Amino acid sequence: MQFKQGLAGKVTSCVVGLAGLVAAGNVAAQSSVQVTGVIDTYVGSLKRSGETGRTSAVNSSGMTTSWWGFKGVEDLGGGLQAQFNLTGFFRPDVGGTGRYDADTMFSRDANVGLAGNFGRVSLGRDLAPNFVPSISLNPFGGSFAFAPLLVHTQASSGFYKSQKWAATEAGDTGWSNEIMVVTPNIGGMTASFFYQLGEQAGNNSKNNLGVNAMYKNGPLNLGAYYQRVKVNNPVDVVAGDSKVFSFLPYNTQTGAVYPLTSARQQDTWFIGGAYDFTLVKLFATYQQSDNKLPDGPDNTRFKLKSDTLQLGASAPLGNGSAMLSWAQTKVKADGDYLGTLGAGWQSSIKRNTVSAGYDYFLSKRTDVYAVSMLDKITDMQSGVSFGVGIRHKF
Repeated sequence: MQFKQGLAGKVTSCVVGLAGLVAAGNVAAQSSVQVTGVIDTYVGSLKRSGETGRTSAVNSSGMTTSWWGFKGVEDLGGGLQAQFNLTGFFRPDVGGTGRYDADTMFSRDANVGLAGNFGRVSLGRDLAPNFVPSISLNPFGGSFAFAPLLVHTQASSGFYKSQKWAATEAGDTGWSNEIMVVTPNIGGMTASFFYQLGEQAGNNSKNNLGVNAMYKNGPLNLGAYYQRVKVNNPVDVVAGDSKVFSFLPYNTQTGAVYPLTSARQQDTWFIGGAYDFTLVKLFATYQQSDNKLPDGPDNTRFKLKSDTLQLGASAPLGNGSAMLSWAQTKVKADGDYLGTLGAGWQSSIKRNTVSAGYDYFLSKRTDVYAVSMLDKITDMQSGVSFGVGIRHKF
Protein backbone atom coordinates (compact mmCIF):
# COMPACT_ATOMS: atom_id res chain seq x y z
CA MET A 1 0.00 0.00 0.00
CA GLN A 2 2.81 2.31 0.88
CA PHE A 3 4.51 1.31 -2.37
CA LYS A 4 1.38 2.13 -4.33
CA GLN A 5 1.04 5.50 -2.63
CA GLY A 6 4.68 6.29 -3.32
CA LEU A 7 4.30 5.34 -6.96
CA ALA A 8 1.11 7.36 -7.23
CA GLY A 9 2.85 10.30 -5.65
CA LYS A 10 5.72 10.08 -8.11
CA VAL A 11 3.34 9.80 -11.06
CA THR A 12 1.38 12.76 -9.79
CA SER A 13 4.61 14.77 -9.37
CA CYS A 14 5.68 13.91 -12.91
CA VAL A 15 2.31 14.95 -14.31
CA VAL A 16 2.39 18.21 -12.40
CA GLY A 17 5.96 18.81 -13.48
CA LEU A 18 5.13 18.15 -17.15
CA ALA A 19 2.10 20.40 -16.92
CA GLY A 20 4.31 23.10 -15.47
CA LEU A 21 6.81 22.72 -18.29
CA VAL A 22 4.04 22.88 -20.89
CA ALA A 23 2.56 25.95 -19.23
CA ALA A 24 5.99 27.55 -19.06
CA GLY A 25 6.54 26.73 -22.72
CA ASN A 26 3.22 28.33 -23.64
CA VAL A 27 4.09 31.46 -21.66
CA ALA A 28 7.52 31.59 -23.27
CA ALA A 29 5.94 31.24 -26.69
CA GLN A 30 3.44 34.00 -25.98
CA SER A 31 5.61 36.60 -24.26
CA SER A 32 9.24 37.48 -23.80
CA VAL A 33 11.35 40.11 -22.07
CA GLN A 34 14.85 40.84 -23.32
CA VAL A 35 17.72 42.66 -21.63
CA THR A 36 19.68 44.37 -24.38
CA GLY A 37 22.03 47.24 -25.11
CA VAL A 38 25.37 48.51 -26.41
CA ILE A 39 28.56 49.44 -24.55
CA ASP A 40 30.86 51.74 -26.55
CA THR A 41 34.02 53.33 -25.13
CA TYR A 42 37.00 54.95 -26.84
CA VAL A 43 40.28 56.68 -26.00
CA GLY A 44 41.19 59.73 -28.02
CA SER A 45 42.50 63.24 -28.42
CA LEU A 46 39.81 65.80 -29.23
CA LYS A 47 39.96 69.31 -30.66
CA ARG A 48 37.05 70.72 -32.62
CA SER A 49 37.32 73.95 -34.57
CA GLY A 50 37.34 77.00 -32.31
CA GLU A 51 38.31 75.12 -29.16
CA THR A 52 41.30 76.71 -27.41
CA GLY A 53 42.97 73.49 -26.30
CA ARG A 54 43.22 69.79 -26.98
CA THR A 55 41.59 67.25 -24.66
CA SER A 56 42.88 63.74 -24.11
CA ALA A 57 40.12 61.54 -22.83
CA VAL A 58 38.52 58.15 -22.34
CA ASN A 59 34.97 58.80 -23.51
CA SER A 60 31.83 56.80 -24.11
CA SER A 61 29.84 56.47 -27.32
CA GLY A 62 32.33 56.83 -30.14
CA MET A 63 30.34 54.93 -32.78
CA THR A 64 27.06 54.31 -30.94
CA THR A 65 25.60 56.07 -27.91
CA SER A 66 25.89 53.50 -25.11
CA TRP A 67 22.51 52.27 -23.87
CA TRP A 68 20.84 49.47 -21.96
CA GLY A 69 17.33 48.41 -21.11
CA PHE A 70 14.40 46.08 -21.45
CA LYS A 71 12.24 45.21 -24.44
CA GLY A 72 9.15 43.05 -24.15
CA VAL A 73 6.59 41.42 -26.46
CA GLU A 74 3.37 39.56 -25.69
CA ASP A 75 1.46 37.61 -28.34
CA LEU A 76 -2.22 38.51 -27.98
CA GLY A 77 -3.39 36.21 -30.78
CA GLY A 78 -4.63 36.93 -34.27
CA GLY A 79 -1.33 38.54 -35.23
CA LEU A 80 -1.66 41.21 -32.52
CA GLN A 81 1.20 41.94 -30.12
CA ALA A 82 1.67 44.14 -27.10
CA GLN A 83 5.13 45.72 -26.96
CA PHE A 84 7.08 47.80 -24.47
CA ASN A 85 10.50 49.45 -24.46
CA LEU A 86 12.37 50.81 -21.44
CA THR A 87 15.89 51.79 -22.49
CA GLY A 88 18.25 54.48 -21.28
CA PHE A 89 21.60 55.95 -22.24
CA PHE A 90 24.64 55.70 -19.98
CA ARG A 91 28.30 56.71 -19.88
CA PRO A 92 30.58 53.72 -19.24
CA ASP A 93 33.66 55.95 -18.96
CA VAL A 94 32.34 57.41 -15.67
CA GLY A 95 29.50 55.02 -14.81
CA GLY A 96 26.93 57.79 -15.13
CA THR A 97 23.36 57.52 -16.37
CA GLY A 98 22.16 59.46 -19.38
CA ARG A 99 24.05 61.18 -22.17
CA TYR A 100 24.70 64.07 -19.77
CA ASP A 101 23.92 64.82 -16.12
CA ALA A 102 20.45 66.28 -16.74
CA ASP A 103 19.31 63.44 -19.03
CA THR A 104 16.38 61.32 -17.84
CA MET A 105 16.79 57.67 -16.84
CA PHE A 106 14.96 56.19 -19.85
CA SER A 107 15.71 58.95 -22.35
CA ARG A 108 16.16 56.50 -25.23
CA ASP A 109 12.79 54.68 -24.97
CA ALA A 110 9.91 54.57 -22.52
CA ASN A 111 6.83 53.44 -24.38
CA VAL A 112 4.11 50.81 -24.67
CA GLY A 113 2.03 49.96 -27.71
CA LEU A 114 0.39 47.50 -30.06
CA ALA A 115 1.72 45.97 -33.27
CA GLY A 116 0.09 43.87 -35.96
CA ASN A 117 -0.75 43.72 -39.63
CA PHE A 118 -1.70 47.40 -39.42
CA GLY A 119 1.82 48.39 -38.30
CA ARG A 120 2.63 49.73 -34.85
CA VAL A 121 1.23 52.34 -32.46
CA SER A 122 3.14 53.44 -29.35
CA LEU A 123 2.59 55.92 -26.52
CA GLY A 124 5.33 57.50 -24.42
CA ARG A 125 8.89 58.48 -25.25
CA ASP A 126 9.93 57.18 -28.66
CA LEU A 127 11.91 58.15 -31.75
CA ALA A 128 11.88 61.59 -33.35
CA PRO A 129 11.29 61.85 -37.13
CA ASN A 130 14.95 62.72 -37.78
CA PHE A 131 16.58 59.70 -36.13
CA VAL A 132 16.23 56.73 -38.50
CA PRO A 133 16.85 58.62 -41.79
CA SER A 134 19.89 60.44 -40.35
CA ILE A 135 21.71 57.39 -38.97
CA SER A 136 20.76 55.14 -41.91
CA LEU A 137 22.09 57.41 -44.64
CA ASN A 138 25.58 58.32 -43.48
CA PRO A 139 28.60 55.95 -43.33
CA PHE A 140 29.20 56.46 -39.59
CA GLY A 141 25.63 55.58 -38.58
CA GLY A 142 24.77 56.82 -35.08
CA SER A 143 28.18 58.25 -34.18
CA PHE A 144 27.41 61.60 -32.55
CA ALA A 145 31.13 61.99 -31.83
CA PHE A 146 32.55 61.47 -35.33
CA ALA A 147 29.81 61.40 -38.02
CA PRO A 148 30.05 64.86 -39.65
CA LEU A 149 26.29 64.98 -40.31
CA LEU A 150 25.46 64.38 -36.64
CA VAL A 151 28.31 66.53 -35.29
CA HIS A 152 26.78 69.47 -37.15
CA THR A 153 23.08 68.84 -36.62
CA GLN A 154 22.89 67.06 -33.25
CA ALA A 155 26.00 67.90 -31.18
CA SER A 156 26.97 71.12 -29.39
CA SER A 157 30.72 70.97 -29.98
CA GLY A 158 33.09 73.56 -31.38
CA PHE A 159 33.05 77.38 -31.14
CA TYR A 160 32.71 80.43 -33.35
CA LYS A 161 33.97 83.75 -31.93
CA SER A 162 33.64 82.53 -28.32
CA GLN A 163 30.11 81.24 -28.94
CA LYS A 164 29.45 77.51 -28.60
CA TRP A 165 28.19 75.82 -31.74
CA ALA A 166 24.48 75.07 -31.38
CA ALA A 167 23.19 71.80 -32.85
CA THR A 168 21.22 72.93 -35.88
CA GLU A 169 18.55 70.22 -35.46
CA ALA A 170 16.12 71.13 -32.67
CA GLY A 171 14.05 68.73 -30.58
CA ASP A 172 16.52 65.86 -29.89
CA THR A 173 16.48 62.38 -31.49
CA GLY A 174 13.65 61.18 -29.22
CA TRP A 175 10.37 62.84 -28.22
CA SER A 176 8.55 62.56 -24.91
CA ASN A 177 4.75 62.50 -24.46
CA GLU A 178 4.49 61.16 -28.00
CA ILE A 179 1.99 59.31 -30.14
CA MET A 180 3.85 57.38 -32.83
CA VAL A 181 2.25 55.41 -35.69
CA VAL A 182 4.30 53.20 -38.03
CA THR A 183 2.87 51.67 -41.20
CA PRO A 184 3.62 48.08 -42.26
CA ASN A 185 6.34 47.55 -44.85
CA ILE A 186 4.69 47.85 -48.26
CA GLY A 187 6.95 47.09 -51.21
CA GLY A 188 10.02 48.18 -49.26
CA MET A 189 8.40 51.41 -48.02
CA THR A 190 7.72 52.22 -44.36
CA ALA A 191 6.28 55.51 -43.11
CA SER A 192 6.04 56.84 -39.55
CA PHE A 193 3.93 59.64 -38.07
CA PHE A 194 4.85 61.52 -34.90
CA TYR A 195 2.94 63.86 -32.60
CA GLN A 196 4.30 65.17 -29.30
CA LEU A 197 2.10 67.04 -26.84
CA GLY A 198 3.76 69.97 -25.10
CA GLU A 199 1.40 69.54 -22.13
CA GLN A 200 1.42 73.25 -21.38
CA ALA A 201 -1.77 74.72 -19.93
CA GLY A 202 -3.06 77.63 -21.95
CA ASN A 203 -0.73 76.93 -24.88
CA ASN A 204 -2.22 74.02 -26.83
CA SER A 205 -0.19 74.95 -29.92
CA LYS A 206 3.12 74.11 -28.23
CA ASN A 207 3.53 70.66 -29.76
CA ASN A 208 5.92 68.84 -32.08
CA LEU A 209 4.87 66.94 -35.18
CA GLY A 210 6.56 65.12 -38.02
CA VAL A 211 6.63 62.34 -40.57
CA ASN A 212 9.34 60.21 -42.14
CA ALA A 213 9.60 57.53 -44.82
CA MET A 214 12.23 54.90 -45.56
CA TYR A 215 12.49 52.84 -48.75
CA LYS A 216 14.77 49.85 -49.38
CA ASN A 217 14.97 47.79 -52.54
CA GLY A 218 18.10 45.69 -53.05
CA PRO A 219 21.16 47.96 -53.02
CA LEU A 220 19.07 51.17 -52.95
CA ASN A 221 18.14 52.98 -49.73
CA LEU A 222 16.11 56.22 -49.68
CA GLY A 223 14.86 58.30 -46.77
CA ALA A 224 13.15 61.58 -46.02
CA TYR A 225 11.54 63.39 -43.11
CA TYR A 226 9.80 66.59 -42.09
CA GLN A 227 9.41 67.86 -38.55
CA ARG A 228 8.07 70.97 -36.83
CA VAL A 229 9.63 71.53 -33.40
CA LYS A 230 8.37 73.80 -30.61
CA VAL A 231 9.27 71.58 -27.63
CA ASN A 232 12.74 70.68 -26.34
CA ASN A 233 13.48 67.15 -25.12
CA PRO A 234 13.67 64.97 -23.13
CA VAL A 235 12.07 67.37 -20.57
CA ASP A 236 10.64 70.79 -21.40
CA VAL A 237 9.02 72.70 -18.54
CA VAL A 238 9.52 76.16 -20.04
CA ALA A 239 6.49 78.40 -19.63
CA GLY A 240 5.74 80.02 -22.98
CA ASP A 241 7.83 79.56 -26.10
CA SER A 242 10.87 77.28 -25.88
CA LYS A 243 14.13 78.54 -27.32
CA VAL A 244 14.63 75.76 -29.84
CA PHE A 245 17.60 77.27 -31.75
CA SER A 246 19.95 80.23 -31.36
CA PHE A 247 22.60 81.94 -33.47
CA LEU A 248 24.59 85.03 -32.49
CA PRO A 249 25.95 87.24 -35.31
CA TYR A 250 29.22 88.92 -34.39
CA ASN A 251 31.33 91.90 -35.42
CA THR A 252 34.59 90.83 -37.03
CA GLN A 253 36.28 94.12 -36.08
CA THR A 254 35.21 94.63 -32.46
CA GLY A 255 34.20 91.09 -31.45
CA ALA A 256 30.81 92.35 -30.27
CA VAL A 257 27.90 89.91 -30.45
CA TYR A 258 24.39 90.78 -31.56
CA PRO A 259 21.85 89.04 -29.25
CA LEU A 260 19.58 87.74 -31.99
CA THR A 261 16.38 86.43 -30.41
CA SER A 262 16.27 82.62 -30.12
CA ALA A 263 13.85 80.82 -32.43
CA ARG A 264 10.57 79.55 -30.98
CA GLN A 265 9.82 77.16 -33.85
CA GLN A 266 11.90 75.18 -36.31
CA ASP A 267 10.71 73.51 -39.53
CA THR A 268 13.16 70.97 -40.96
CA TRP A 269 13.07 68.79 -44.05
CA PHE A 270 15.60 66.17 -45.09
CA ILE A 271 16.15 63.90 -48.07
CA GLY A 272 18.87 61.35 -48.67
CA GLY A 273 19.89 58.10 -50.25
CA ALA A 274 22.52 55.40 -50.41
CA TYR A 275 23.45 52.88 -53.08
CA ASP A 276 25.56 49.78 -52.52
CA PHE A 277 27.76 48.95 -55.52
CA THR A 278 29.23 45.98 -53.55
CA LEU A 279 32.79 47.32 -53.79
CA VAL A 280 31.70 50.68 -52.39
CA LYS A 281 28.52 52.14 -50.89
CA LEU A 282 27.80 55.81 -51.59
CA PHE A 283 25.74 58.18 -49.38
CA ALA A 284 24.25 61.64 -49.92
CA THR A 285 21.89 63.75 -47.80
CA TYR A 286 20.56 67.31 -47.76
CA GLN A 287 18.78 69.00 -44.86
CA GLN A 288 17.31 72.49 -44.41
CA SER A 289 15.93 74.14 -41.27
CA ASP A 290 13.90 77.35 -41.14
CA ASN A 291 13.69 79.01 -37.74
CA LYS A 292 10.80 81.26 -36.76
CA LEU A 293 11.74 84.04 -34.37
CA PRO A 294 9.28 85.44 -31.78
CA ASP A 295 7.15 88.36 -32.90
CA GLY A 296 9.17 91.56 -32.74
CA PRO A 297 11.89 93.55 -34.54
CA ASP A 298 14.19 90.55 -35.13
CA ASN A 299 11.41 88.53 -36.73
CA THR A 300 10.63 91.47 -39.02
CA ARG A 301 14.22 92.12 -40.06
CA PHE A 302 15.93 88.73 -40.15
CA LYS A 303 15.34 85.20 -41.45
CA LEU A 304 17.31 82.53 -39.57
CA LYS A 305 18.02 79.26 -41.39
CA SER A 306 20.59 76.51 -41.85
CA ASP A 307 21.33 73.88 -44.46
CA THR A 308 23.57 70.82 -44.34
CA LEU A 309 24.95 68.76 -47.22
CA GLN A 310 26.60 65.39 -46.49
CA LEU A 311 28.44 63.05 -48.85
CA GLY A 312 30.03 59.77 -47.84
CA ALA A 313 31.26 56.33 -48.78
CA SER A 314 32.00 53.00 -47.13
CA ALA A 315 33.76 49.94 -48.47
CA PRO A 316 34.32 46.41 -47.16
CA LEU A 317 37.95 45.92 -46.20
CA GLY A 318 39.13 42.67 -44.67
CA ASN A 319 36.85 41.73 -41.81
CA GLY A 320 35.59 45.27 -41.48
CA SER A 321 34.57 48.44 -43.24
CA ALA A 322 36.40 51.64 -44.25
CA MET A 323 34.35 54.84 -43.92
CA LEU A 324 34.64 58.39 -45.25
CA SER A 325 32.19 61.27 -44.81
CA TRP A 326 32.13 65.04 -45.37
CA ALA A 327 29.50 67.55 -44.29
CA GLN A 328 29.09 71.28 -44.82
CA THR A 329 26.62 73.39 -42.84
CA LYS A 330 25.74 77.02 -43.47
CA VAL A 331 23.94 79.00 -40.76
CA LYS A 332 22.75 82.45 -41.71
CA ALA A 333 20.46 85.23 -40.58
CA ASP A 334 19.44 86.97 -43.78
CA GLY A 335 18.67 90.65 -43.35
CA ASP A 336 19.96 94.20 -43.67
CA TYR A 337 22.82 94.00 -41.19
CA LEU A 338 24.71 96.89 -42.76
CA GLY A 339 21.73 99.21 -42.36
CA THR A 340 20.70 97.84 -38.97
CA LEU A 341 24.00 97.20 -37.18
CA GLY A 342 26.67 98.91 -39.23
CA ALA A 343 29.81 97.61 -40.92
CA GLY A 344 31.83 94.56 -39.92
CA TRP A 345 29.00 92.26 -38.87
CA GLN A 346 29.18 88.55 -39.74
CA SER A 347 25.63 87.28 -40.21
CA SER A 348 26.51 83.81 -41.49
CA ILE A 349 28.98 81.06 -40.68
CA LYS A 350 30.07 77.90 -42.44
CA ARG A 351 31.32 74.60 -41.02
CA ASN A 352 33.17 71.87 -42.92
CA THR A 353 33.96 68.52 -41.32
CA VAL A 354 35.46 65.37 -42.77
CA SER A 355 35.92 62.02 -40.98
CA ALA A 356 37.75 58.87 -42.03
CA GLY A 357 37.68 55.62 -40.11
CA TYR A 358 37.89 51.85 -40.05
CA ASP A 359 35.60 49.46 -38.16
CA TYR A 360 36.90 45.90 -37.63
CA PHE A 361 34.52 43.13 -36.50
CA LEU A 362 35.94 40.64 -34.02
CA SER A 363 32.55 38.87 -33.93
CA LYS A 364 28.90 39.59 -34.68
CA ARG A 365 28.60 41.47 -31.42
CA THR A 366 32.04 43.00 -30.86
CA ASP A 367 34.03 45.40 -33.03
CA VAL A 368 36.98 47.78 -32.69
CA TYR A 369 37.34 51.04 -34.59
CA ALA A 370 39.64 53.96 -35.31
CA VAL A 371 38.46 57.38 -36.54
CA SER A 372 40.07 60.72 -37.39
CA MET A 373 38.13 63.96 -37.91
CA LEU A 374 39.13 67.36 -39.38
CA ASP A 375 36.86 70.28 -38.47
CA LYS A 376 36.74 73.97 -39.61
CA ILE A 377 34.34 76.80 -38.71
CA THR A 378 34.37 80.30 -40.26
CA ASP A 379 37.06 82.60 -38.76
CA MET A 380 38.24 79.81 -36.45
CA GLN A 381 41.35 77.62 -36.54
CA SER A 382 40.75 74.08 -37.70
CA GLY A 383 40.70 71.21 -35.22
CA VAL A 384 41.72 67.58 -35.54
CA SER A 385 40.30 64.77 -33.38
CA PHE A 386 40.95 61.05 -33.35
CA GLY A 387 39.80 58.08 -31.34
CA VAL A 388 40.26 54.32 -31.01
CA GLY A 389 37.50 52.33 -29.36
CA ILE A 390 35.63 49.10 -28.78
CA ARG A 391 31.89 48.43 -29.05
CA HIS A 392 29.98 45.43 -27.70
CA LYS A 393 26.32 44.62 -28.28
CA PHE A 394 24.38 42.43 -25.88
